[in-house]
Amino acid sequence: MPNEVPTIRAIYNPIAGRRDLTAFLAKLARELENREFNLEITPTTGPGDATQLAKEAPDDIHAVIAVGGDGTCRDVAAGLIGRSIPMIVAPAGNENILAKYIKAKANVDSLISTTILGKVTPYDLGTANSAPFLLMAGVGFDAEAVKRVTEIRTGHISYLTYAMPLWQTFWQHEFPNLRVTVDDKIEFEGCGLAFVGVMPRYAIGLHLLTNAKHDDGLLDICVMACSSKRQLIGLSVASVFGRHVRRKGVVYCKGERVRIESLDERDVPCQIDGDVAGSLPLECGVMPGALRLIVPPPD
Repeated sequence: MPNEVPTIRAIYNPIAGRRDLTAFLAKLARELENREFNLEITPTTGPGDATQLAKEAPDDIHAVIAVGGDGTCRDVAAGLIGRSIPMIVAPAGNENILAKYIKAKANVDSLISTTILGKVTPYDLGTANSAPFLLMAGVGFDAEAVKRVTEIRTGHISYLTYAMPLWQTFWQHEFPNLRVTVDDKIEFEGCGLAFVGVMPRYAIGLHLLTNAKHDDGLLDICVMACSSKRQLIGLSVASVFGRHVRRKGVVYCKGERVRIESLDERDVPCQIDGDVAGSLPLECGVMPGALRLIVPPPD
């Protein structure tokens, strides 16, 4: 009796990034078929779809490919928690932070190589008020900018989509008064912005969580004291050169549990992996090795 053809499920977000993915996925399906793989192409139609499609993948499936931005990857990963099915990243969003971190490329040849020769590695997932995240949670300035982008988004977006929301946030943001508690110890109180995550990369190539490792079973926490536009500019410049952790008023530490709360009555937005994630208070935890990730082979 001949061996069954291994199946791969591609879960894709039709509005991710700046391009239509139809032709790309059709070519990927043909190339995988030439190598005796069957590709199931499953589009999402709304929030939560990617997670449900991943949950519905049969246990004997070869892998699930997350085709989209970091939000799509996060949602697919959420559906694979605790399962042996590995995930492959096919970057198709704007920033694709996870893809850059693991050096995944947005072309068919690279995906074929990853499928056949890639290495399966355990990857920690963070949680923010029980919602899983792949990269980091942000509180304050960046979360407000993400919220503004979400409010105006109608379809495909580009870097230009962020320009006006960032400009508005810069001039209108009021830095929240925060308390950050790590493993039951208060590490910070005051006005500022905070980041909690499992990997070092952030948007536009910044490495905010400089010591983060995706497989150490810990969260990295960076809290920056900030109460003015001038301080924000200084912190931004320092972050570009990786010197922000040396600045006065910056707290950097590791832990397993983080609580961030507001010390005043203002609504303080949160974001996870570049998507809106409600408001404070925020309870973060870590799920060590909760995801099996196939990373591309060395060049």
